[in-house]
Amino acid sequence: MPKINVGRIEGYVRVLLGTLIVAIGSHGLWFLIPVGLLVMGTGISCYCPIHQVLNIHTRAAKENYYLSYLPKYDPNPLFVFYKNGTLAFANQAAKTVFPGINIIGDFISNNQHDICSSVNENEFSNITIQGNDERTYTVTLRGSREIDAVIVYAHDVTELIKLDQEIISTQKEIVYIMGEIGETRSQETGHHVRRVAEYSYLLAKKYGFTEEDATLLKLASPMHDIGKVAIPDAILNKPDKLDPDEFEIMKTHAQIGFEMLARSERPILKTAAIIANEHHEKWDGTGYPNSTSGDNIHIYGRITALADVFDALGSKRVYKMPWSLEKIIVFLRKEKGKHFEPQLVQILIDNLEEFLEIRDRYQDHLPATL
Repeated sequence: MPKINVGRIEGYVRVLLGTLIVAIGSHGLWFLIPVGLLVMGTGISCYCPIHQVLNIHTRAAKENYYLSYLPKYDPNPLFVFYKNGTLAFANQAAKTVFPGINIIGDFISNNQHDICSSVNENEFSNITIQGNDERTYTVTLRGSREIDAVIVYAHDVTELIKLDQEIISTQKEIVYIMGEIGETRSQETGHHVRRVAEYSYLLAKKYGFTEEDATLLKLASPMHDIGKVAIPDAILNKPDKLDPDEFEIMKTHAQIGFEMLARSERPILKTAAIIANEHHEKWDGTGYPNSTSGDNIHIYGRITALADVFDALGSKRVYKMPWSLEKIIVFLRKEKGKHFEPQLVQILIDNLEEFLEIRDRYQDHLPATL
C-alpha cells in the first residue's frame, strides 16, 4: 500500500472518526466495525488502501491537488516544483514569460536532492530576473509541507525598479550639485568634484573594493567639502596664505560637513559624512579635525584625501597656480607614509595613465603650470 502524507491533525481526526464508527457498529451495525478500524488505522499508520484504489497518489492527481491549493486566476507567472526540484506545474503566464523552465535550478543554483527540506514554510529566496517580455520580475520561492513542493511566484516590478532608479539618479544629481556649491563658493571649478569622484572610484577598485562599495564611494565623494558653505568668503577666497586663526576657522569645514550629513540614514549621505569628516586626516596623525592616524582613518577618508589632493595640486586655486605632473608625483612620493597611505599612493603611481585619462576627460582650461 502506498504511503500518504497524513498531517498530525488529520491523523487525530481519522482516529476519532474511526473510533466513533466502531462504537456505532458495536450497537448492532457490525458491518461498520471493519470500516471504522480501517479509518482508524490510516490515522495511526499513515497507510491508506483507499488512496490506492482511487488512484489518488498518482502524479496527475498530485498536480490537480497543487492547482486546487493555488489561486485559480493569477496573471503573474507561477510555478510548482516537486521536492526533488523538477517541474510539476507552470501557469500560462509562467510559460509565456519564462519559457523552457524545467527544474528549480533554472531559477537558483542548488544541487540539493531535497530542496523542499531547505525551503520548508519560510521564504527561501528573492531573485530579480529579466523576463523575455523585457520586463523585470522578483521571483520568490516558498516551500509548502502541505503539498510537499516548492511554489515559485514571479511579480512584475518593472515600474518599481524604474522609480527606484529615478530616485537614485536624483540623489546622485543632488549630491553633485551640493558638492559643486561648496566648490564654487571657493571659486573652484565644478569639474573638481567629478574628477575626485572618478579618482576615488578607480582607487577603490584597484584597492580591492567591490563594485557596489566603489560606486557608493564615487557617489558620496563629491560632498567632501560641503562644509565650506559655512566658511566666510574672506577666508575661503583669500589669495594669500591663511594666518593661524584663519586656518583654524577653515579647518572647521570638516566637522561642519560631517554634522550636516550625519543625521541622514541614506547610505550615500552616511558615506559622505564619513568622507567630509576624515578627508583631511593624515596617515601620520598630523591631520584634522581629530588627528586620527593610519588604519584608524576610515578607508573612505584615506582614498578621498589622495584623490582630492592629487586633483587640487594640478588645478588653479586663488592662492596658487597648477603644478606640473612631475612636481605632483615628487610630492606624492615624499608624502607617502606621511600624508597618505603608502599603498594608495603606489596604486595611483602604478596606474597613472588611467588617472590622467580621467583628468583629460573632465579637464579645465588651465594656465601654464608651476
